[in-house]
Order: sequence, then C-alpha cells, then structure tokens
Amino acid sequence: MSRTPPNTGIVRLHTPSDIAPAAPIGLFRRLLRSRLSVISLLVFALIVLLAAFGPVVYTQSATRPDYAAINAIPSAEHILGTDNLGRDTLARLLSGLRVSLIVALYVETLNILLGATLGLLAGYYGGILDVLVTRVADILFAFPGLLLAILVTAIFGSSVTEQFGGIGRLMLVAGSLSLVSWPLMARLVRSQVLVLREQEFVTAARSLGATHQRMILRHIIPNVGGIIIVASTLDVASVVVNEAVLSLLGLGIQPPDPSIGKMITDAIPYLETNAWQVFFPSAALMLIVLTVSFLGDGLREASDPQAR
Repeated sequence: MSRTPPNTGIVRLHTPSDIAPAAPIGLFRRLLRSRLSVISLLVFALIVLLAAFGPVVYTQSATRPDYAAINAIPSAEHILGTDNLGRDTLARLLSGLRVSLIVALYVETLNILLGATLGLLAGYYGGILDVLVTRVADILFAFPGLLLAILVTAIFGSSVTEQFGGIGRLMLVAGSLSLVSWPLMARLVRSQVLVLREQEFVTAARSLGATHQRMILRHIIPNVGGIIIVASTLDVASVVVNEAVLSLLGLGIQPPDPSIGKMITDAIPYLETNAWQVFFPSAALMLIVLTVSFLGDGLREASDPQAR
C-alpha cells in the first residue's frame, strides 16, 4: 500500500521545461524520433559535405571552358555534362551549392546576432528600447522583402564588386537578404521573451535577487534557443531561393563564378538542345528547399510543448 508523502509546505515552482519551448539539446533528441526529420538531416549533412569538399575532390574546373565539349550530354568525363561554354556542370553545381550555403549561413548568423539579440533585449527590458526595435522592424516590414534586397544590390553591387571582387558581391547579397529577414527573427524572439519573463520560475529567480545578466543567461536564452533554431532553419529555404532569384536577375554572383540561379538563367536558351543543364541545377535547388523545409517542420514539431 503506497503512502502519500506528507505535506511539507513547500510549493513546487514550474521549471523552464514545464512551460517554455524546448532547449537545443532536448530539441535535437526529439527531432531524432521522426524518420522524415532524420532523413532530411542526413540529406542536408550530405549537401553540406558536397559543398565543402566537392570542389576540392572533383578535379574538373568550374570556370575553365572546354570548347571541344560544348553542351555535352552526361558522360564519364563530364558526369553531368557541360554548359554552352563547355564548362563542367557538376563542378559548377558544387561551387554553386557552396555559394548558396555560404549566403544562407551568413544571413542566419546576422539574423541571430542582430535580430535575436535585439528581440531578446527589447522583450526583456521593454521601455524605449522595445519601442525603437518594434518601430524599426515595422518600417522594414513595410517594404517588400525581396524588392528591398534587389534595390540594395542594384545600387551598390557594381561599386562593391569593383572594390572587393566576388567575395564583396557575395557579402553584399547576403547582407541585403539579412536586412529584410532579421525583423521577423526579432519579432519572434521578443514575443517569446515577453511570455517567459512573466513565468513563475523567472519571478522566483528575480525575487531571490538574480541579476539581469544571470536572468538572461540562465533562464531566458536557454528557453528561446529552440525557437531561434527552428526559425533559422525555416528561413534557410527562403534565403536560398532569394539568392537564386537575385542571380536569375543578374544581381547576384557574377561570372565566371557560378551560382545555382545563374546556372538556370544561362541554360534556359538551350533548353531544347540540352535540357540537362536546366534540370540539374533546378533539381539541386528543389532538393535544398525541400530538405530544409522538412527539417524545419521537424524542428517545429519537436519544439512544440504540447507534443512532449
């Protein structure tokens, strides 16, 4: 016969795991329970490895033309064929994957450093800081995101390329995309912090004399980490697509450096004679978007407190 424990008069406070989103470690463990999420994670890891090491391992040049093999179909020498200048498609595709992932990584880093930080401080401290961050975010939300990125790239693209070359152009494209994406991150984090700072475990820590720094580092950040990871992952797909759109419009990476969007643009006039050159970069773009989208959905489900 079980005994009921005596009433000690101690009131149990809710802990962060009871009421707040999943912390990153627990989020990852729950993610591994979904087969689709695991497959998406493995495919995304493979894409990252191909982008990182593919151009080094694959010996064909992404920029050197082979005029004896213009618009060649896939063969042993050119596994995915060549483009209208005889450049190896697989080599250019691997380099294009690297460009897309570098842009996505740079944009999401800026989103976390700028958007998440401002959203956290605005939600925690409130007051004039909250008003300023909210108003700036509302102003940027008033502009169509991609059009604002196109405007920034079109105005400063030529001068940046002349001064810093291809890497400067790449950073400008990424910076223009982050300019229109950080307000959403700031809004998400701010709304979550507004909920967290009113919870009982935060109130208890405050009543025990915890400093603002300790409150943020020990109680707020661990519990907004999940939503930051989920939002960043879901945003990667849109960043990759927007980078491809800028390249399609001629505002992204400039020749001879390849990008997935630029490869699609260059291959469209040769669609009837060499459809492979449109198919392979389009399939790569679709694979990245679907993989990241499925992974983001898995992270969103894993971070849902009601699913735990």
